[in-house]
Amino acid sequence: MFHNSFSLFDLGYYSVCSFKNRLRITYKRHYIFLVMVLVVLALISCNGKGFKEYDIQDFGAVSDGETLSTEAIQKAINRAIETKGTVIIPKGKFYTGSLTLGPNITLHLKDGAELIASSSMQNYSGSNFIFAPEADNLTIKGKGVINGNGESFFDQNWNYTQRPQPWIIIQDAKNVSISGITLVNSPAHCLVFDFCENVKIDSLTIKNNPRSPNTDGIDITNSKNVLIANCNISTGDDAICIKNKRGSQHFENTSKNRSKYTEDILVKNCILESDDAAIKLGTGSAYHTKNCRFQDITIKNSRYGIALFMMDGGIYSDINFKNITIKTGGRQKDEYGIFVDTHRRDSLSEIGTIRNINFKDIDITTNGLLYFSGYPEKEISEITLENVKVAVLDADNTITAGWKKPKGNKKIKHWNNTVSYVQSPGSIIVAHAKDFKIKNLMIHHQQGKMDRHGMYLIDVKGLDTANVKGNTLNKESFVFIKK
Repeated sequence: MFHNSFSLFDLGYYSVCSFKNRLRITYKRHYIFLVMVLVVLALISCNGKGFKEYDIQDFGAVSDGETLSTEAIQKAINRAIETKGTVIIPKGKFYTGSLTLGPNITLHLKDGAELIASSSMQNYSGSNFIFAPEADNLTIKGKGVINGNGESFFDQNWNYTQRPQPWIIIQDAKNVSISGITLVNSPAHCLVFDFCENVKIDSLTIKNNPRSPNTDGIDITNSKNVLIANCNISTGDDAICIKNKRGSQHFENTSKNRSKYTEDILVKNCILESDDAAIKLGTGSAYHTKNCRFQDITIKNSRYGIALFMMDGGIYSDINFKNITIKTGGRQKDEYGIFVDTHRRDSLSEIGTIRNINFKDIDITTNGLLYFSGYPEKEISEITLENVKVAVLDADNTITAGWKKPKGNKKIKHWNNTVSYVQSPGSIIVAHAKDFKIKNLMIHHQQGKMDRHGMYLIDVKGLDTANVKGNTLNKESFVFIKK
């Protein structure tokens, strides 16, 4: 007998079984594939911000630059908030009143798109053009333009009676990203972040008329973990302003992000121009501003290159400036390459603290001076200048009898106990400081008949210098120490 042979029955049996097995395997494979597809689609639907897109024209927005489209645009925004979707601003000019953004949405301005803010306060529901309260995971991106229609709020002398202020404000929000867009013609503080965390601002362009008052570029207030990179900002007030202040008690008590501190700020690879300060800390300085870095920045045509105004009894500490080129200028007569100063918001205010501030690889061209001052009862401390070059174009152009120490705010007054040394005849003035370190400093006076020292020192304790060089134009000493 042939024990290993197969009958026709056996062959048929195994053929049927093999076919069934192949069916089972194929079915399982298709089932697994289908499940995987459904899972991916579910994940995209749940977590993929921007998966659903809403073109504002589908909601009735008109692209003629004249028809008020506030209601249509807000409907698209509200729909996106419901579905964690994307609002599309297509190519065209869209005229609108105030808008409110929410969490988990993307506002995408396409190339050629322009949102034009209304010139009438009647079309504003509040004090802002764009308001984004508690807008966690908000993204604003694209190549389009947001136009503030700012000049319509000013007369020929740049005075105003009313205006949306601040213009765009994001408040009490986490994980915010703004990139690529252009903001022009703001009527007030342009882009403001209050009580925010994890903010990324990249490749933003801001252009305002240099005569327009209070048109700060970017204001960061009581916020932390902020990146500002690759931006080009030109404004009628501070280009980038970092501060913390006392807000309304109601908001501080109800805010999710109640941090009183401003910390962990990085600004890099930016071009800045300002009718006031290109980089400013203050004047809001009620609490602690710390761990801030500014690097690889070009500053041009600004009254102040870098300014630290301490007014409210708070603290500035651990602030680093590196690889920055500064050219002062603009409409103002007085110029400061660097200004670091303590002052009192009122005559009885506590004197704030400025410590551990470092300037490295700084190249300054100015008609003005560098100023560092504390108070006799509270010095500024641990200030370092390393690899700093200062070219003074005209040493006669700055020091005048009527020149007072700037306060950083028109409403702040000079008090009887104000400490001011700005009329001292020096290109670098240091007063009431301790542990002041200078390494590799060059001061070059190019012209001027006025006696002007390279450095003018008043009550400086623990001065540590190495390789300090420069010239004077007359017979005055390069370093003057006031007794």
